[in-house]
Formats: sequence, structure tokens, C-alpha cells
Amino acid sequence: MTDKLRKYVLPNIPYVFIGWAFLKLGTAYRLAAGGDFDHKLLGLGQTIGVAFADFAPGLAPFDWLVGIVGAVAFRLPIYFKSKNAKKFRRDAEYGSARWSA
Repeated sequence: MTDKLRKYVLPNIPYVFIGWAFLKLGTAYRLAAGGDFDHKLLGLGQTIGVAFADFAPGLAPFDWLVGIVGAVAFRLPIYFKSKNAKKFRRDAEYGSARWSA
């Protein structure tokens, strides 16, 4: 069990905190005054302190959606970059250097 924990859970702990931060941004957006996206985005600066004042996450589904989407959006580029790095590292093992004649 400890190997599975070490392999799967520990590397993903930072994304829990990233998801929490995006969840709080979703809370700040939801609490911002305004009826449309532009006005809510401008009001975000006034409600961000209120959203981050409490450590506990909110229970609103919109907040959780923003948190999950934000964490996944943060994780995907890192995942794809690591996959490409492994692919290029594997190709480089066979020697890509060319000898000049």
C-alpha cells in the first residue's frame, strides 16, 4: 500500500492545493457584484479577500467546478510535457548525433 501511496497520491498533493485556490477564485467570482461576465470579473478584486478569508471550501457546485477544471487545466500541460520528455529521452538513448565525414 505504501508504494501505491507514494506513486499515485504524493505527486498529486500539490494539485489539491491548486484546486483549492481555483475553488476560492470561483467563490470570489460567484460573490462578485454584477450580472454579466465583465462586471463580475471587475468585481472579483473586491471579493477575493472575502473568499480567501475562510480556509474551508464552499459547498456551491460552481465553486467546485471551477476548482476541478482549474486543477485539471494546470495538470494537463505538465502531464503532456513529461510524456514528450520521456519520448525524446528514449529516442536520444540510441544516439541521435551524426558523425561528419
